[in-house]
Amino acid sequence: MFFTDLIEKGGPVLYLLFFLTFMIFIIVINKYFFLFVDRNHWFNTKFLEYTKIYPSNNTNLAYIEKTFISEYRRESLSNTKLLDGLIGMCPMLGLLGTVYGMIEVFEVLSFLGTGNPRAMSSGVAKATIPTMASMVITLFGLFLRQDITARIQKTEFDLKESFKNKGYIY
Repeated sequence: MFFTDLIEKGGPVLYLLFFLTFMIFIIVINKYFFLFVDRNHWFNTKFLEYTKIYPSNNTNLAYIEKTFISEYRRESLSNTKLLDGLIGMCPMLGLLGTVYGMIEVFEVLSFLGTGNPRAMSSGVAKATIPTMASMVITLFGLFLRQDITARIQKTEFDLKESFKNKGYIY
């Protein structure tokens, strides 16, 4: 009930924001799934693959380290540019909602004049609700993106340290 009221008061731009939020949510869940669940399996599988392809007695460990970490970085950072783009679109859609609501306010002003503030309140709501929603989505998206990046960098640092100690920690 609350969600439908919010969509009704905020205008059609909230549908776009909801879709954008859903896409951001899917990418973030995918990244956290990789970092918390699938990462160790990926490490073990890739490390066994690398040791078969590049036996340690024939290959420089630094070459394996660079290749392995590079592939980890590529795998872990996949779709993060898309995530950045979606997060960056949120404020623009909020601005679109603001413009849409202000057009409604100006329509009411042209028909009824400035003497009826209740008639303008619907347009003002359509102008402010999408802006607020987009800012909330952007803040959460930026926080989650920063957390994902920090976790990837920490894991990459741990990998470099494990190769430096000539051991495998995962």
